[in-house]
Amino acid sequence: TIVPIHGVVQLASNSTRALSLISHVEKRILIPTVITLPLGVFISTQLIKSISNREVFYFLIAALIFYVLFKPKKMPKLMIPFWAFSILGLIAGILTPIIGAIGPMLAPFFLRDDLSKEQIVATKASVQLVGHFLKIPAFLYLGFDYGQYGLLITCMVIGVIIGTQVGVKILKRINEKSFRLIFRSALLIAAVRILYKAIHSLGYL
Repeated sequence: TIVPIHGVVQLASNSTRALSLISHVEKRILIPTVITLPLGVFISTQLIKSISNREVFYFLIAALIFYVLFKPKKMPKLMIPFWAFSILGLIAGILTPIIGAIGPMLAPFFLRDDLSKEQIVATKASVQLVGHFLKIPAFLYLGFDYGQYGLLITCMVIGVIIGTQVGVKILKRINEKSFRLIFRSALLIAAVRILYKAIHSLGYL
């Protein structure tokens, strides 16, 4: 229940963010990523019912984030070529119906020196809105009834749109250094939360 509803709310949030910053979208990243996203989602709908252990995906995402945040300077940066985002799109498409939020998985790949803060936010939001949009028909296919939660979804969408607009205004006011510090801090919090969720699901906490 949580993942389908979360998808609609995040669709509203990312659409608002992407439209507000549409001139900053990096098409060299967006196009290859969204081309393969639908294939990934289709594959996921065929596999999702047979996947019982999702914790492994959480551990991998947490490990990826920790690598980006704390890697030694001698280790290579996670700066993939633009064409490789097609592979990332396929993986994100597979994972989005399974784990719900793909933002923490995508974020490390957008923390690049050749992207401005507006480009990072706008492009990542554009990719995510496609992923969340594709989840709707995927979960309808799997039998989820969105109408049953119509009021809850509507209230959450209104709230998230207002919050996102405030966030975009703040983004335009802060400098690059502050943004990257906030972005990295948010990634760290997300990684700890994902790690806790995985360990808790296994019954250790």
